[in-house]
Amino acid sequence: MASKNPVIKIKTGRDWQLKRGHPWLFSGGLQQPPRDIAPGTVVDLVDAAGEFVGRGYYNPKTDIAVRLLTRQDEAVDRNFFRKRVQAAWDLRQQALDLSKTDVFRLIHAEGDFLPGVIADYYAGVIVLQSHTAGIDLLLEPLAAALEEVVQPKAILLRTDVAVRSREGLQKNEPRLLMGEIPPGLQVQENGLRFKIDPLKGQKTGFFTDQRDKRQALYRYARPLAEGATMANLFSYTAGFSVYATSAQPGLKTINVDQSAAALEQGRQNFELNGIPTAGHVFETADAFKWLEAETARKGQHEIVILDPPAFAKTHREKDKALVGYTRLNRLGLPLVKSGGLLITCSCSGSVSMAEFENSVREAAAQTGRSLQVLEIFENGADHPWSLIAPESRYLKVLFCRVI
Repeated sequence: MASKNPVIKIKTGRDWQLKRGHPWLFSGGLQQPPRDIAPGTVVDLVDAAGEFVGRGYYNPKTDIAVRLLTRQDEAVDRNFFRKRVQAAWDLRQQALDLSKTDVFRLIHAEGDFLPGVIADYYAGVIVLQSHTAGIDLLLEPLAAALEEVVQPKAILLRTDVAVRSREGLQKNEPRLLMGEIPPGLQVQENGLRFKIDPLKGQKTGFFTDQRDKRQALYRYARPLAEGATMANLFSYTAGFSVYATSAQPGLKTINVDQSAAALEQGRQNFELNGIPTAGHVFETADAFKWLEAETARKGQHEIVILDPPAFAKTHREKDKALVGYTRLNRLGLPLVKSGGLLITCSCSGSVSMAEFENSVREAAAQTGRSLQVLEIFENGADHPWSLIAPESRYLKVLFCRVI
């Protein structure tokens, strides 16, 4: 097809990753950075010989100059997005039991070949995030494709995420693109009920990426003796605790988070599932300070969960993040009873599984605890990652028995 898109030439030897399927071209790979092209403009990439390599969107304000949308000579229009959304929707239909779960990641950016796009599905409501200038300009055909394929009750756009600053973009208030959000929105995950705040909740309102980890915790909590305790750090809306107490109603949980609103929602999630909140603690506190105080109290628990936000948003922050993970686990390990379970997590994409394991290993050495790794988890099926672009392989979770 004849394209009217601006053409950008790639330096000799800098096109091989793109030709193998990687979706990013860094600014250093441009033969001549173009002028007078608005951030987010769709461009055609050609190699040094002038041969077509792919089509994506350009932003001169970021290190990732072009994010590739397709290696085919096809229009980036509503039909393009319809095909990508349909493929993502079909995958979720295949991978999830939707009779018991109606909350999941619908589009996972590069993992679903739509860089810059995050979309989560909440019982018919789609919460859409645009992370890039390119997607900001393509919102109309993207939203139309979502509406056509998924037929949602509503599509809510949230552009209030900090990652947009890397693209030179502002954060904005949530905006309804279509439909209406039902009041008191509730979802079902593995048969359990959760209340969702799509307008003000962290990320898009719920951490869908921990679904299989929460289900695994259910198995470990079920045989615990009545009166056992679990410390859930960075608990957000207490998803892990709802699963654990559903498995063992006699388990007592301590839920610690800096957000009082999230903890209140956690209480409501207990009640939604018929779990009395009496005997459970919902404490608004800094997790590190709470761990230090609990150590001073010589508190110990059958299960300790460490599920912090990302310590590293970029590769430049990785070393600092690794120190942070060692410190966090060094504080958490003494609180686990001998034979108890530590669930420790990292969602820093720049930190590899091996590096995260090494941080936990160092913490174990510093505290004199021995760890048996029982299970390892990464991204779930609704958070796919591309083998050629492992940058979207971000989640790392270790289930460890502590001796």
